[in-house]
Amino acid sequence: MSPPDLVLLTTEYPFGSASEPFLETELPIVAERFRRVYVLPSTSHHTARQLPANAELVTMPWISGPSALDRIRAIRSARVARVLRRSLGDLPDVMRHPRSVRMYADVLTRNVLKARELEAFVRARGLEHAVYYDYWFENSTLALAICRAAASIRTAVARAHNFDIYGDFTHGWAVPFPTAKALGLDAVFPISSDGEQHLAAHVPALRGKLCVSRLGVRDPGRVSPPRQADAVPLVVTCAQLVPEKRIDLVPEVLSLVGIPIRWVHLGDGPERPRVEREARRLLPGESWQLWGQRENTQVLRFYEEHSVGLLLSVSRSEGLPVSMMEAQSFGVPVVACDVGGVSEIVGAETGILLASDAAPAEIAAAIRRTLTSGLFDATAIRACWRQRYEAETNYGSFANTLLALHSHDGTASQSRGAAPANRPM
Repeated sequence: MSPPDLVLLTTEYPFGSASEPFLETELPIVAERFRRVYVLPSTSHHTARQLPANAELVTMPWISGPSALDRIRAIRSARVARVLRRSLGDLPDVMRHPRSVRMYADVLTRNVLKARELEAFVRARGLEHAVYYDYWFENSTLALAICRAAASIRTAVARAHNFDIYGDFTHGWAVPFPTAKALGLDAVFPISSDGEQHLAAHVPALRGKLCVSRLGVRDPGRVSPPRQADAVPLVVTCAQLVPEKRIDLVPEVLSLVGIPIRWVHLGDGPERPRVEREARRLLPGESWQLWGQRENTQVLRFYEEHSVGLLLSVSRSEGLPVSMMEAQSFGVPVVACDVGGVSEIVGAETGILLASDAAPAEIAAAIRRTLTSGLFDATAIRACWRQRYEAETNYGSFANTLLALHSHDGTASQSRGAAPANRPM
């Protein structure tokens, strides 16, 4: 029997250089298990990254966005009413974030319209029996759930990372319509055990449909170069410069370490002026650099070419950071605050885990200890990384799970007819 097709829904990938960079590692491994892969992003840019040989980029009509008239018509549709009926239990979350009601309405109408376009794509390509996979639990996921519940497609799943699990407390909104999505999907794959526990507790309809599927990075086959005896230790941060990552706190932390340090930040974002201001105020000018946004290959090359003492994370919101996997694959220890799934990757052999609300002086002390105590062995760190976060193993296992789910779902469909067990939306 030939393998099925895979339809992957993304926010931007393969467009842009920074969006969903970890799909560059995942997709080639997953694509090997499928006959053909169709990539359907929600938005586009001028340039697209290279896809595997058996993958095709499909620019759907939804990329240009629906008109106001289309959204008005959609809000009056029967599918909107069905989603709302399935979402009655989610109303307390919506009411806690009343300023986001318009955003929820926009998500709903866009996904109802996306579902219509997706069904046309399915019919035109004959892809009713493909596996449909949204890289996020909040992207085109509601459209997938609508199509799945209406029996337009047979197998629909989603990953779940960070904001699409926990919501976005910076901007004050909960994940929209989680119950309606849960009822329409066959499975959801959180990338951490913490994410799995959170979804099970907050979205009861997902119980029995959750399966942890961790991300991963390829084995670089080497450790970062050892630091010369007279060299100043190098601390790296790697994150978007957005409020929840708290990179503006790093200059204060480093000013308290008590030994000379070089700091390089990899990443960019709207908080850059604030971070620069704090760095100029608290750190010697020659001791820090903001390198800006870098492609994933450049980040890995940085670890290959520089003696990195540690990776630092002071974020207050994380899923299970690939930036930490990358550092550990080169034998670099991590100092991080205990948020999201961070405790699943930072342990006694790989770094120092701090309380989520650790004070700058506590973080500074952990940095000093990591850099001066000789506690951490690069080979042992790499061994821990390989056991849980090696790309070929994790993504190969994920692909096999999708194939098994598709095969099982086909057997179930034959026994019950074409319609899924849930009432159609």
